[in-house]
Amino acid sequence: MLSSIKNITRSGLLLLAATAVFTACNKVPEVEDIKPSTPSGQSIADIINTDANYSILKAAATKAGVLGVWGNVNNKLTLFAPDNAAMTRSGISEAVVGGMPAAQLAAILSYHVVPQAIPSAAIPTLPYPNIQMPSMLQPLATQPLFKMPIFPSRRTAGAYVNNIPLTGFDKQAANGYIHTTYALVMPPQATLKTLIAGANDLSFLRAAIARADEGSTGLSRIDSLLNYAFPNITLFAPTDDAFKAGLTMLGLPPAIETINALPVQTVRGILAYHILAINGTPTFRVFTPNMYSGTAETLLGPASTGMPPLTFDATNPLAPTVKGRVNPSASNIVTRDIHGVNGVIHKIDQILLPFMP
Repeated sequence: MLSSIKNITRSGLLLLAATAVFTACNKVPEVEDIKPSTPSGQSIADIINTDANYSILKAAATKAGVLGVWGNVNNKLTLFAPDNAAMTRSGISEAVVGGMPAAQLAAILSYHVVPQAIPSAAIPTLPYPNIQMPSMLQPLATQPLFKMPIFPSRRTAGAYVNNIPLTGFDKQAANGYIHTTYALVMPPQATLKTLIAGANDLSFLRAAIARADEGSTGLSRIDSLLNYAFPNITLFAPTDDAFKAGLTMLGLPPAIETINALPVQTVRGILAYHILAINGTPTFRVFTPNMYSGTAETLLGPASTGMPPLTFDATNPLAPTVKGRVNPSASNIVTRDIHGVNGVIHKIDQILLPFMP
């Protein structure tokens, strides 16, 4: 059922270790070479320097050494800018900035910049697949063409970058746009495998992955896919309580030993049903603001092959739900938008079932 998982490789890119240290680059070729038609007026750096609402961001950008790039009117940039209120919500003050390493600040702030001038009207509205854009964060010095992606989107209820709402739009500068964010947009620093390994309430999921991978090699292993840095994966992760309830519902003992006794292909099929896909490949990450009422294909396969989709209900956009075909009720997302280098995890309170095992 998971033969399509082998198509996920990305040629020419090195694996990004989960423990990689993010470094910023102040000279980025794709923005250095782009000339605006009429570079006049204040630059993005000028606005940040003079607007008192961005004084904490100014302190951070000054220490990080990124204002030179932001001030170059020959660049085309979009800055997703946390104002003082956003910084405060994120636990950042000027005193905190003073105690942070410059390289760390540069990495965080570089993730807030896209090397294109994007007015709010141009932010994509498509939920699936949602659009990724390159930030100016270069996580590997040896791979200058790879920039950590960021995911702006517009929904009926507003606009977002990743899962962070935008509170202000289209402050135009000579070299691009500033959109104000509700909070810092933190760059991810661990693969989904690492995030799952560190979660106290996902031990049954770890056991299910191990069982599903028995006899598999390379990227046909779910464990390897979750540790591969370059895909875009959306994973619905049943908690331990969800696994226990699901096994009980099926008349099975609610124990990890039960998972180990299930057929490998059964476990692989169930896990594949928890990963979103397009034409059999996981190619996008869906944050909760991107969810809408409707159906979505999974890694199990498209509807054209007889595989059932997941069904979403986003009637309440603050609490969307997801339902498997044979689940008696929808599953709640109990922890949302856990962002990893290679995707996003949503913890759910039920196992999603495509068929009765």
